[in-house]
Amino acid sequence: MAHSESGPVVDPELDKALSELLAQTEREPISPRLRELAKRLETALDDARHRQRDKAGEPR
Repeated sequence: MAHSESGPVVDPELDKALSELLAQTEREPISPRLRELAKRLETALDDARHRQRDKAGEPR
């Protein structure tokens, strides 16, 4: 993958396709169970980040 000073260079066609896919998924209905699982995952990841920062002695 090519890189520029600001990061990897992204193929404009790929970027457009990804943008369209993300827009489509935002319009799709999401089940309450999937929303609950996503929230639990978000909370678990946030807790893990806080524990990692605490181990490293970094402020929150």
